[in-house]
Parts: sequence; structure tokens; C-alpha cells
Amino acid sequence: MIEIAVNVGSPGLANRIKTYVSILTTYKQALTVKDADAYIFDSIDLATDEQVRAYPGYDHWRFDFADYERKHCEEYKYIDLLYEKTPEYFINKFKKAFSYLKINQDIVDYVDDFTKDWGPTIGLHIRSWYCDRHRWHDNQLFIDAIDRLDESQKIFLCGDNKDVLKQIEDEFGDRIITHTQDRFNHPHLAESGHNHSTQANVDAMIDLMLLSRCDTIVGTYASTFAEVAWWLGDCKSRVIIPEPPNVEESFKNRIFEKL
Repeated sequence: MIEIAVNVGSPGLANRIKTYVSILTTYKQALTVKDADAYIFDSIDLATDEQVRAYPGYDHWRFDFADYERKHCEEYKYIDLLYEKTPEYFINKFKKAFSYLKINQDIVDYVDDFTKDWGPTIGLHIRSWYCDRHRWHDNQLFIDAIDRLDESQKIFLCGDNKDVLKQIEDEFGDRIITHTQDRFNHPHLAESGHNHSTQANVDAMIDLMLLSRCDTIVGTYASTFAEVAWWLGDCKSRVIIPEPPNVEESFKNRIFEKL
């Protein structure tokens, strides 16, 4: 019986994490072709060329489960991006698999130190997209969502576009928290696969973990970044995903395919 599978690599960090978790629900070990991921996760080793050829390869943004488990689905064919609507069977299944991911202790220590004085915090992740989905982006959606929340709470801000983030910083002033960009070379682009360095991916992982420590997560429609942060936070955060008014019905039906 084959006990190992290889993540052959979605460009985005959150998608790759979903792939590792899917592998670990079925196999004893997940390997990677990404140097950065072998650094970020102590439990994941870098695959050799021979192992890539020998073992099953995974590369999919959706959580993977067996056809016989579909009986546990309630409304949708898949469980991606459902958050608190995720059926309990899959919550239990994938929380267990997430627990198998052992994150580099230096990263964990950095995040623990960064958040040691946090009170109740709003996490805001903005994906402005580097593809045709950019037409959906409107910062006002996120500003309006934040305005409906407790104005006394700080806002941890992360995303993929420094100009977009600057507008949010200007809007909310000293409520904004970000982790030091010059230390990690402002590589938020790693979350969408546009910066492949280890440094970039470490920075994106830190953003994911900081987002997971927030009481409320305001995320970007159809982005798996906030989704993975919610799972990393043990599915405890309240999640708000503002829906752009110009998302095509065909796209919605494809992402949230009904049974």
C-alpha cells in the first residue's frame, strides 16, 4: 500500500496547504516540490525527482474526500469556502488533518510574540487579484464591512497589493496592525503565487497565522486565504465575506455547486 503522496504545486500558499491536508486524510506522509514549504512545515519533506515520479501527485484547490463521503454533504457537492456551514463530519475530518501539519517553531514563536498583547481583533484580508477577478475588487466593500463591527477593535490587515492596503491604512489609521514588511521583503505576492522565494512564503504563512488569531475574519470572496486561516484557527473565528455585486452567477454555481 502506498503511504506517501506529493503536492506537485499550486502557486498559492493557501491552496497548497489545502492540498497537504487532503493528502494527510488518506496518506501517512505528504511530500512537496516547494523548498519554501519544506521549511515552513517540519512535517513535510522535499520530494526527490524519483519520488515525484513514483508517488501519486496532488494539485487541486479543493479539499479532497472520497465519493462515499458525499453522503455527509448537506447542500453543496464540495465543502470549500463554506466556513460555519461546513458539515460537522468534514469539520472533524479536516481539523484532525490540519493537526498533522507541524509548523516551523521559529514561525510559531514569532506569531506568539506578535500577538501576546492582542485584545479582541478584526482580521482583514484583501485579495485584489492578479487575474480577471480583479474586476470584482472594490475596497469600499471591506470598509463597509469593518464599519459595521466594533470600532474599538484593532484591525490586522494583510493582502496582495500594497496600494490597496495603503487605502485601508489611511481609512482606519492607528487601528491598523501589520507585521513588519521590511523584515520579510513585502512578499504578500506569495499568497497568489507571484513570488516563489522562501522568504515570501514565510511572510504569507505568518499572515495566515496572524489572521487565524483574530476573533473576526473579513475575507475576500472566493479566496482560500481567509478560508485556510479559519481552519488554522480551529474554525472558531466569526467570518464575514463581502460579496461583490458583479460576480457572475455561472462562477457562483461552479464554486458552490449544489448536490
